[in-house]
Amino acid sequence: MTGLTIRNAAGQVIVDMAMNLAQNMGSVDTDSANGSLNIGSAPAGKTIFYIVVSLVSTNREKGKLPGVTIAGPVMSWTYSYNTLGWGNFSANARIFYGYF
Repeated sequence: MTGLTIRNAAGQVIVDMAMNLAQNMGSVDTDSANGSLNIGSAPAGKTIFYIVVSLVSTNREKGKLPGVTIAGPVMSWTYSYNTLGWGNFSANARIFYGYF
């Protein structure tokens, strides 16, 4: 295996450029609505990941973030909550996706 490995004085690995590091592929804003996006496939041997970040405050008004699923090259998100509760709303969010 090739790569850069940096160790401290005790011999502990600090940086190992041969290890799996995350690579961002892109992001999408949900616009507070269900949706989907073709994100393509990760390179061979890599695993797709996602991170959901709220673009609005969700604390006072009980805002809900979407649930995200990835099936093949398609990422989809869906908002789901109990509509009988006060103040529930679909919070606008940004979904970052990539692979490691």
